[in-house]
Amino acid sequence: MTTSLYVHIPFCLKRCIYCDFVSGIYNPARADAYLDALKNEIANIPNEKPLSTFFIGGGTPTALSSGVLSNFINHIFTHFRFVNNYEATIEANPGTVDKDKLKAIRSAGINRISIGVQSFNDDELSFLGRIHNKEESCQAVDLARQVGFENIGIDLIYGIPGQDIDSWENTLGKAVSLKPKHISTYELTVEKQTELYKYLIGGNKLILPDEDKIIEMYEFTIDYLTSEGYIHYEISNFALPGNQCRNNLNYWDRGEYYGAGLGAHSFINAQRYHNTDDLEEYLKLISENKSPVKESESITEDIALSEALFLGLRKTSGINVEAFSNQYNRNIFNCYQIEIADLQAAGLIEVTGSDCSYETTMKLTRKGLVLSNEVFMKFIQLS
Repeated sequence: MTTSLYVHIPFCLKRCIYCDFVSGIYNPARADAYLDALKNEIANIPNEKPLSTFFIGGGTPTALSSGVLSNFINHIFTHFRFVNNYEATIEANPGTVDKDKLKAIRSAGINRISIGVQSFNDDELSFLGRIHNKEESCQAVDLARQVGFENIGIDLIYGIPGQDIDSWENTLGKAVSLKPKHISTYELTVEKQTELYKYLIGGNKLILPDEDKIIEMYEFTIDYLTSEGYIHYEISNFALPGNQCRNNLNYWDRGEYYGAGLGAHSFINAQRYHNTDDLEEYLKLISENKSPVKESESITEDIALSEALFLGLRKTSGINVEAFSNQYNRNIFNCYQIEIADLQAAGLIEVTGSDCSYETTMKLTRKGLVLSNEVFMKFIQLS
């Protein structure tokens, strides 16, 4: 058996207008104190099972210096065992990397990089509060490839105020021209406590694309990227064959994982754990040799079943009913007969094979992909 690890680096050089992640502005002294605490937390994570994947996210991990990053990555590789074909990802902002830093990260053992490009339109990047421009994004991809990264991913955002289908097509086209192995496309959402939310409720004249335009952009994304050879394997994610993000697939398959750092989540032995998202409290708890876990939850069989459904349906391949039934010892069609019938009638899910057979797959339709939250709520409400 293997497991996964997520590590959170909560520092950025500048906070983006839409960001609601656990993060703050980079301060070298605070970052050093945090990394010392983070190393201590990681040292106390059991290492009986080798890691198949690990992911360093944020925040902006690449806000840290080359030496600090290398030292920290080495700490992880020293503490854990890894399978031979492990996947190790780091998130990167194009405005915080150069060739030396990327080389140091790659040499330390990171073999996958996810670059937060967000747009190849400088006006859109400026609105979002990004610290880079489109030229620096292209340069970051090129430099990552030069230092030995073969598995490069790009993150993009659509639904930006002022954005239309033409500018979105230009962004997608530029992304494809760089030949990344993976492309994630996320709709811009307005979350409370973000600068974007405050801007909107402050009465500023800011027009977000309407729902029809968002749907048009999303459906164009699917058609365009699949025509360019990318597999649409999850609602928001596309990959060239064989390059699906294994770390994220582990989440959607309800695999076990440890989370380390501020606000990180873990899922081990049918228990979910949530670390505190208060930096001062985190540092204090670690300094006192106490656990930074703030909340925990036991996952019942009913909750597990519900989670498996709405997480599994995120994947475009859907759910194999036989495998599902074997794992959870429950028949989907017996447990959710009414919900599944309603969703089929609404054209949101499709079932191949017989409802009475385990040789069956259930997945979202094209319409269901667009309205996935409505589908998931059918199951989440029962958890």
